[in-house]
Amino acid sequence: GGAAAAVGAAVGSGAASMAAAYTTRRKDRESGAAEKAEALIAKLDSSTLINAADDDAAAYEDLQRSWKDRDMSEEEKTRIEARALEVPTTLVEQCHERIIAVKTFLPHCNPNITSDAKVGIHQLAG
Repeated sequence: GGAAAAVGAAVGSGAASMAAAYTTRRKDRESGAAEKAEALIAKLDSSTLINAADDDAAAYEDLQRSWKDRDMSEEEKTRIEARALEVPTTLVEQCHERIIAVKTFLPHCNPNITSDAKVGIHQLAG
């Protein structure tokens, strides 16, 4: 589930980035909206979300191994369990930061494409 959530968040980040990319017209440059759009695009980098999908899969694989490996030390099990909680928690925090950024950008967004920015918010919210 966590890996799927990360991929969905990356799709949302992409949708919001597209809305920002369409807010770089001449009049957007003149109003200052384009600068805000470019800053949003940089903040919405999807690569960290895609990496979170891989991190979640690896953390869950380790967690499954901890349930079966009778020779694993308690210290290693504790570390694995902490990592299995850390990865999805970090993803939620990353999504929240992006949602706030998109919401803050909405008043400056090209009005013809605000729906895509809102799709981004919904995808990031899971």
